[in-house]
Amino acid sequence: MVSTSLRRRCESLPDAVFAKVLLLLPAVEIARSCALVCRQWRDATQDASLWNELCAGSGLRELDALRCMGGWKGLFGTVYGLNLVASPHFSRIHHIEAEQMKRQALRTWEPKHRLIYDRICNVEENHDEPPSFCHWAAEGGSVFQRGGGDGVLREDPPQGCPPCPAALDKPVLATSYEWGGVQQLIGLHTFANKFLDTSPPLIFSIWFAGRQGSPSVFRVQVLLQDELKNVIHSWDSGDARATESKWRQIKSIIYGYPQGLRSIVVKVAGKSMIHGSGFYGAKFTSVRLHFIPFTQVKFHLAEGQGPEQSVVYY
Repeated sequence: MVSTSLRRRCESLPDAVFAKVLLLLPAVEIARSCALVCRQWRDATQDASLWNELCAGSGLRELDALRCMGGWKGLFGTVYGLNLVASPHFSRIHHIEAEQMKRQALRTWEPKHRLIYDRICNVEENHDEPPSFCHWAAEGGSVFQRGGGDGVLREDPPQGCPPCPAALDKPVLATSYEWGGVQQLIGLHTFANKFLDTSPPLIFSIWFAGRQGSPSVFRVQVLLQDELKNVIHSWDSGDARATESKWRQIKSIIYGYPQGLRSIVVKVAGKSMIHGSGFYGAKFTSVRLHFIPFTQVKFHLAEGQGPEQSVVYY
């Protein structure tokens, strides 16, 4: 809550000085909180030069802003506000919706995702329904079966633990007694090479939990690839112990990687540490990956999210 005296002092500042003050704040606070304080603050947050400054060093051009609805502010939201991960909660895609997706052309700054047959088990199967689709593929060789093994099971709601606080009414994936994993390829063909070749920082996050009475482990990898699908950089969470019946979020900033980013692969896996059958392994959902401007890196580093480490939130 901004005090009246502070607001009046800010109102007395020249516009250029006030804009420099706003640049000291996280972009999300500028767009949300600051715009609600008063008319002057709202007008300042709409200033194109402010959002241009926030994009400094990104490779984004004036022409990109002119082509985007909302100018520099709209471009900022399009590039940095988008979750690059499709189906972050592993939802099934109905065949009719899938056919519509296949006919849609990608827009500028829109990631490309593979649309594949859904091979993830569901608690209730109906084999009379047409096949559904998904953006997540099984890691090579995974067997999907009710007995478990290295398969994964879609649960809605989750079994043996409460719903994820970040996705109360969304599905989760449960794993079994062997490493069961899924992966997603994210193509960045519609992103300008000039932007990608600045090696823009990324923020990755995911929620995970264990089932009651079943110790389990969880692991996630983010692979950055060049034009030829060679891995130029990778981030690995390592084996994280999943807390029984309690959801946690793992979050990390990925930056300082080599030039040449053209696609990203996200891999997520888990397993039970004691059970030899059934889906008693780690659960996960709510996957998010998005670019952030260089000007915002300092705010994430202040939380301790270094390039080779992650922060686990309880």
